[in-house]
Amino acid sequence: MNGKVRILVFASLAGFLALGDRYVISTLYDQLMTNYFLTSTVVFSVLFSAFYIGYTIFQIPGGRIAQKFGPSKIIGISLITWSVLFFVLPFTRSFIAALVLAFIMGLAQGPVFPSVIFLLRLFYKDRQYARASGIVTAIGDLSPAIIPFATLGLYYSRLDVILPFMFFGVVGIATGITLLSLRIKYTGQYEKVKWSSLLGKKYLMFGLSFLIYDYYFYVIFSWYPYFLKERFAIQSNNLIYGPLPWIFMAVGSILFGLYMDRINRDELISAMSYVIVAVTLVGMALSRSAAVFLIFVIVSLFFLDPILLSSWRLSTRLGGENSSSLVGGWMNFWGNIGGIAAPFIFAFLNDRYGLSRTFLLSVTVPLIGLITWLFISRWEIHEK
Repeated sequence: MNGKVRILVFASLAGFLALGDRYVISTLYDQLMTNYFLTSTVVFSVLFSAFYIGYTIFQIPGGRIAQKFGPSKIIGISLITWSVLFFVLPFTRSFIAALVLAFIMGLAQGPVFPSVIFLLRLFYKDRQYARASGIVTAIGDLSPAIIPFATLGLYYSRLDVILPFMFFGVVGIATGITLLSLRIKYTGQYEKVKWSSLLGKKYLMFGLSFLIYDYYFYVIFSWYPYFLKERFAIQSNNLIYGPLPWIFMAVGSILFGLYMDRINRDELISAMSYVIVAVTLVGMALSRSAAVFLIFVIVSLFFLDPILLSSWRLSTRLGGENSSSLVGGWMNFWGNIGGIAAPFIFAFLNDRYGLSRTFLLSVTVPLIGLITWLFISRWEIHEK
C-alpha cells in the first residue's frame, strides 16, 4: 500500500470513528439512561452538550497543535485518548462522571478533522484535494447508515450495552496506535496565519459560510428521524428510509470530488448547490408522500457535498498548506456553533409554526449560504 493510499485509508477510518462513536451513544441512549438512573431524555441530552462544548473549544488549538507536531501523530493520540474514554463510558454509573468523560472526549476529538484536512493537504495537491477529501467524507457519511445497525447487532447478540462500546473502542485504539507507528517525516511548519489573522474579513466570512453549512446539515442529521415518524409514521430503523439518504450522500461526495478537481470552480458549484438545497426545502414542506419526501431529502444531502468539499479545500488555500489545520480548526469552530444551535432553533420554530411552515422558514438558511459564497467567489479565485 503506497503512502497516499495508506493516508487516505487511515484518515477515512479516523473520520468514520469520530462520527460513528457519537451514533453508538445516540443509538443506545435508552440503555445508558438506565445506567445513570435517568428518566428524562432532556437531562440525558446534556451528555451530548458536554461533548460538543469540549469538541468546539478545542478546534482551533487542536489545529495549531497539529501544525506544530504533525497531523498523523495528533490524530493517533486523539483516537487513542477518546477511544479509551469511550470504552470506559458504559461502566460509569454516575451521570456527573459521564458528563466529565463526554467533555474530555470532546476535547480529545477536537483536533481530528483539522488534522485530517492538513494531513490530506500534505499528500494531495490542490487539484487532487477534492477527490481525496471526497473519499474521506464519504466514509464518514456512511456512519449513520452503518453504525446504528452494527451497534444494535452487537447489543442484541448478548443484550450487553458494554459490547458495542468495547468493540468500537478497541478499533479506535488500534487505529490510533497504527497511525502513531506510521513513518511520516514531519517537522514543525512555518506559521503563515497568526491567531489574530482569523479575525480578518475573509476568515470571518469563511467562518460564517461554514456555520450556515453545519447549521443546515445538523437540522437534517438531528431531526430526520423525527420527520419520518411525525409525518409518515416511519421509524428511523427502516431499512430503506433510514440509511438511503446517507448512502446517496456518500456517493455524491466521491462523484463531486472527482468532478470538482476537473473543473476547479468550487465557488460556483457551492452557490448553485445552495439554490438546489433551498428548492428541496420547499419540496419537503409540500410533500405528502413519504417516497417524495425521501427523494427531496436525498437530493438535499447530495448537494450539500460540494459545499463541504469546497470549504475543506478553501481552508487549505486561504492561509496556504502549512496553516491549513489552523484555518480548518477555525472553520470547524464556527460550524460547530451552527451545529449546536440548529436542533434547538428548529425545535422552537416547529413548536411554534408546525413542520411545514418551519421548512419554508428554513429556506432562508441556504439563501444566506448562497450570499456568503457569492462574496467568497470575489476573492476565492486568487487563493487557487
